[in-house]
Amino acid sequence: MADKSAEEQKANCPFCKIASGEFPSKIVFEDDKIIAVLDINPAVKGHVLVLPKEHYPFIGMLPDNIFSHLFEMSAEISKCIEEAMLCPGVEWFIASGGAAGQQVAHFILHLVPRNENDRLDNFELKQGAASEQELSDIKAKIQEKMSAATGKKAEKLTKEKLLEVIEKSPQLKQAMIEKPEEFKKMAETTPQLKTMFAGFDIDEIIKELKGGKKEAKQKTGKKSEEKKEKSGLDEISKLFK
Repeated sequence: MADKSAEEQKANCPFCKIASGEFPSKIVFEDDKIIAVLDINPAVKGHVLVLPKEHYPFIGMLPDNIFSHLFEMSAEISKCIEEAMLCPGVEWFIASGGAAGQQVAHFILHLVPRNENDRLDNFELKQGAASEQELSDIKAKIQEKMSAATGKKAEKLTKEKLLEVIEKSPQLKQAMIEKPEEFKKMAETTPQLKTMFAGFDIDEIIKELKGGKKEAKQKTGKKSEEKKEKSGLDEISKLFK
């Protein structure tokens, strides 16, 4: 009777259907034991769910080999989320049992990008459903990092791709152009930036961002402009603390 109940539970499990491909999902990593997908109702952008492909309702039911593999790969996925989402940390969250907030009887590890003052303590703030385009964009970013980390379909980061990433981050671009010396010092001490610019000449990248034109140094007495420049660097710094 118990076996029949377990089979019925597995047959109706939405996460088993995701793992089998019956339900569509945005997969950021998959192998023979686990699958990692974007949450369609994320706490924040980049919220990833890591789950075993087999139906194990709770963490205590995971076989040793699945347990160790899932957490080993989650460490890699977590690093890739940090790099892809330019966030300083990732929270690991497990709800095991109904009293703990588990809604579906299939073990899930939540990986949630975190930033300073994001008001996500205790998951009180929900971003809501993400659009198809948002999910596709985030999936591509994390997949690219995971491919490089696992050696599958790894693609070397070219200068063109690096420039494309910078163009998509106005704060990063502004800091590099307006405060190049301060930015270079930051890139030497910030792990994510150090990894991003490894093997690249930052001066050359900045020159490309400026369109290859030399800009004359100008002094200005406008305090508002100085404040704006400092604010830009402060914001970038906060992203990587």
